[in-house]
Amino acid sequence: MKKIIFFLVAVLVSITVSAQTATNFNCNDCDGVSTDLFQKLDSGKVVVICWVMPCSSCIPASKTSYNVSQSYQTTHPGRVMFYLCDDYANTSCASINSWANSNSIPASASSKRFSNTAIDMMHYGSTGMPKIVVVGGNNHKVFYNSNNTVNATELQSAINAALNANSIEETDVLATDINLFPNPVNELLSLTFTTEKQQALNIEIFDFTGKKVFTNNLKSETGINKTAINTAEFANGSYIVKISDEKQSKTMRFNIAH
Repeated sequence: MKKIIFFLVAVLVSITVSAQTATNFNCNDCDGVSTDLFQKLDSGKVVVICWVMPCSSCIPASKTSYNVSQSYQTTHPGRVMFYLCDDYANTSCASINSWANSNSIPASASSKRFSNTAIDMMHYGSTGMPKIVVVGGNNHKVFYNSNNTVNATELQSAINAALNANSIEETDVLATDINLFPNPVNELLSLTFTTEKQQALNIEIFDFTGKKVFTNNLKSETGINKTAINTAEFANGSYIVKISDEKQSKTMRFNIAH
């Protein structure tokens, strides 16, 4: 009887985790930079969140999570972010920074530190240091959730799945034949796409940090659509263009080089 009860509980926990979605937060990181989780995810980024006490027992899994996430910087530059967070936000940023630096978890554009109660690990079930989750996709899905330890292979698979959830897929629901030209662009970016019906669409552009730098609402026509975006005032670097309606969104990367 106990085995049956344990099995049912395990199944329920599994279903809960697999159906889980991220909880948004908007707060400053330890550098004082405002960060909105959902804005990052909507811009096509995948975020690995790692909560620590910090403590010595947190080091191995935290370093593994950091190393796996940073291994994507060559193949997917700027797409995978690593957020190191104090578990209950009762440790100063100075202490978090010191602990991370001494354990080879450096800060960078893709590796941020936080000590803020807005980032609550209890939104993702039980505690256990370190606690590691992977969130991504336009539906803000949780792809990985582990306490106390991390499996590098499973973490990598979760990040891959999250990256795939953000990729352009050729369907006839939102838009097809999406093209950006030229790429890289200097001053004027041409965006073309095909839709099967007239529909209201939102065009957004996010920079490397996930900050929205451009938005435009338009009504598409049946067939080929074309719109021009002035990028003369944008800084050089990598950007994400997002096309969305009320239900779906698609993203594509491009570069600006003046």
